[in-house]
Amino acid sequence: MFGKLKEKATQLAADKVGGNSIDEIMQAHWPKIEAILVEKLVAVAGDKLNQPGYIDSFFENGYEFLPAPVRMMLPKEKFVAYCVTKKEPLLLKANEKLAALA
Repeated sequence: MFGKLKEKATQLAADKVGGNSIDEIMQAHWPKIEAILVEKLVAVAGDKLNQPGYIDSFFENGYEFLPAPVRMMLPKEKFVAYCVTKKEPLLLKANEKLAALA
């Protein structure tokens, strides 16, 4: 039982899950993750969307919106770091969606 837990921790420490790097996993599943984040951004952000610092704190909280199996395999720090690299396209999509709703 603890052998599997140790193996999982070792994989996460090496930035690998199931032989794939975390970046590869994020790239493969980014369209689904992006859709979740944009939906939640539009729902909770409103006019706060373009305030400095809001989006970074959103990524930290947005981790909780992910399905539990994803959260188990993906460290929060890695998720936030990856999302920060994709911040501009996410903001663009969220602003477009907000404009369409207005």
